[in-house]
Amino acid sequence: MAPRPDVSEERRTQIIESAIKVFAREGFADARMEDVASESGLSKGLLYWYFKSKEEIIIAIADLLFSGEFRRMEQLSAEGLTAHASLDSFLDIFIDDLRGMLKVAPVIYEFYALAFRNTIVRRVMQKYLRRFLAIMQPIIQRGMDNGEFASGDSLQTAIAIGAALEGTLLLWAYAPNMVQPEAQLRAAMALLLAGLEFK
Repeated sequence: MAPRPDVSEERRTQIIESAIKVFAREGFADARMEDVASESGLSKGLLYWYFKSKEEIIIAIADLLFSGEFRRMEQLSAEGLTAHASLDSFLDIFIDDLRGMLKVAPVIYEFYALAFRNTIVRRVMQKYLRRFLAIMQPIIQRGMDNGEFASGDSLQTAIAIGAALEGTLLLWAYAPNMVQPEAQLRAAMALLLAGLEFK
């Protein structure tokens, strides 16, 4: 008899995708595990086999949304690009992933809201901020060291870039008719690069 295929990852993905739909529709606070089970077509017992709580599902969603993007960004340091070219490539990756993420924007904004009052979500978001800075700061520092950029505080510069990216998404959330995310992100990065290169 042939061994049964391992469907664990398939089931996890099915649950996470269903949870994204439920959380986008109901919000994290009002959504129940029963809602996720119903959306996924699985029994509540099977759902709890994979995820013990909503918090565990939230962490898995964050991993799905951000990890692929970060893996692509982390490869930039190994490509031998100039700092300026690395930032251009970084922005291209961010915008490329953003096109898919805008579909689940309500869930992403739920993460931001939860980070203020849920320590688990706050730790998850802080982990991704640290990962962002671990990618961005060395690129900035390399540019400062080789003379591409004016000297300065590479960490504060990396935080400013992160703030420009995240701030654009927040503006888009409440003023989508005024803010075009891709155009605004490119404009913000152009301004930041102009400031970095001003000597």
